[in-house]
Amino acid sequence: MEWIITLHGILLWISLRGPDHFHVSGQGCSGKEPVIDPPALVVKYGGPATATCRVQYSALMMGWEATVGADIKDDVRQLVWSVDNVTDWSLNGGISCFANSEDGQCSTSLPITIYKMPEHVALYISDAGPLVEGQQYSLQCEVQSVAPVNKLTVIWFRGDDELQRSGRPEFTVEGDQSQNVTVKATMEITASREDHKASYSCAAQLDMHTAEPIPDTRSNRIPLEVFYKPRVLNSTGNMSISVGDKLELSCMADANPSPSFQWKHNGVELLGNNNVHLIDSFTEDNKGVYECIIRNDQGESSAKMDVKVEMKGNQIGVIIGAVVLVAVLVVIIISAVYITLKKRGSGVI
Repeated sequence: MEWIITLHGILLWISLRGPDHFHVSGQGCSGKEPVIDPPALVVKYGGPATATCRVQYSALMMGWEATVGADIKDDVRQLVWSVDNVTDWSLNGGISCFANSEDGQCSTSLPITIYKMPEHVALYISDAGPLVEGQQYSLQCEVQSVAPVNKLTVIWFRGDDELQRSGRPEFTVEGDQSQNVTVKATMEITASREDHKASYSCAAQLDMHTAEPIPDTRSNRIPLEVFYKPRVLNSTGNMSISVGDKLELSCMADANPSPSFQWKHNGVELLGNNNVHLIDSFTEDNKGVYECIIRNDQGESSAKMDVKVEMKGNQIGVIIGAVVLVAVLVVIIISAVYITLKKRGSGVI
């Protein structure tokens, strides 16, 4: 049994172990304070911990005040505190070592921080999918049984690329924060076609400034499926083609789910539902504007192609010859009419 009382401003600590265990703290401690090595401890939950308390004189009594591993010895200069498996959360915060001399009692505190690696890190999404482009969704990272929460950072990943980090103010915490807790962090995403087939994950990182870095604990990966409307990637484009040649028009699109295709010629729907339109022998009637319309349940896109008739070399020659012939005939007719009118005007019968 122990009592703590104050006498003329001096703190007294009295123990019933015997008449020689009467200690005074608060006066005459300069140069007599116990020195603890190391001066602070960062201990893994379930791991060992040890520290040594020393003084430069033979203490009447030296002791460790701790819920686990407490020890007291007389006439010593040092005393070791050791625990094989740290599982008592009451050690979190610290313990103290005291040394008694004829001048009283002097003590030094040993700060202790217990950290605990997460038992499990899991990622959840607010909608199992498929997601829809342009809509917002929540990703939740749950870190189970971790400590301390103020040293925890949640890292978000898309594939292997880091997106952002979340810290203590953004957490929802379940449990006693003086021990291990379950932490939940949330990140909002707006689904895009670039997310299709991408995977998201999160990781829990404890920054304890230990000699060896504490490895991150990674969650499961969630692959995303995103629905989005078609986007034209490429198409045949405007072109000229000779009569009788084969015409092949095509258009390619990026879409999910898979799209359907429809073709129009000068606004009139054509048969066929794939991304290629074929005409084995092109005619004058086939010229004009073709439109490829790509649809799925998310929307549609289209591409237009203007197809013109291209004259072959022999066709140009025929046309030129015909024009020349017509011109010659016109000249002959005009000459004949002119001669006839001239004769009539001169009175020649």
